[in-house]
Amino acid sequence: MIFNFFSPAKSAEKRYKRYVGKPLTTTDGKVIGIINSIKLSKHDLKPVSLVIRSSDGSIKEINITGLNVKFLTDKVVVEGYEDGYTSIINTLKNEASSIKERLRDIMDKLNKLSDLLLQGGIKEDLYRDIRERLERERMRWIRMCNDKVSSINDLITEIDRKITNAERRRSELLVKQVVNELSPDEESELTALGKLIDQLRGVRTELVSLKLDLERECY
Repeated sequence: MIFNFFSPAKSAEKRYKRYVGKPLTTTDGKVIGIINSIKLSKHDLKPVSLVIRSSDGSIKEINITGLNVKFLTDKVVVEGYEDGYTSIINTLKNEASSIKERLRDIMDKLNKLSDLLLQGGIKEDLYRDIRERLERERMRWIRMCNDKVSSINDLITEIDRKITNAERRRSELLVKQVVNELSPDEESELTALGKLIDQLRGVRTELVSLKLDLERECY
């Protein structure tokens, strides 16, 4: 009788278990998080999802079915993955562009209306009626603009909290590195945290720039 001491399932688990503690990154080097565990398909023993720890310590599961995932020596790289902040910033930029365009369009109409009155091309009572309607619409868009600025401020606060948590954890690991108590997994985590902090700071810079741009339109 032949005993199969090394089943395919155990071999697959052993192969992928070594990636626990390694960073999960995008193709352009952005750190998505640190891998906590990898879930395998019972059918073909291939990875179907990655459980990661984010910079704020939260745990989330990422379904990688249909994505191109490369398991390298020191990290896992996923193609076709858009992190939450990239999606949020793109949405905010589109919304901000619409708000700015609408406010500028209203101001252009108000200026043309004033010119028309000065040239005697419109009666004053009609001018007042149209101007009041445009001003009401303008105030509505200004409120939307202010609400968007408030949302961006909330997001900046969230980013600041994540940066603080990531920096705290990095400081803990740097101390362990100095006294030569850093494990290989923690070494990978330390590298990933440095990239993650840079990434979050970049996101913060984009958000602050977007907020200032909007504020110029709102007031």
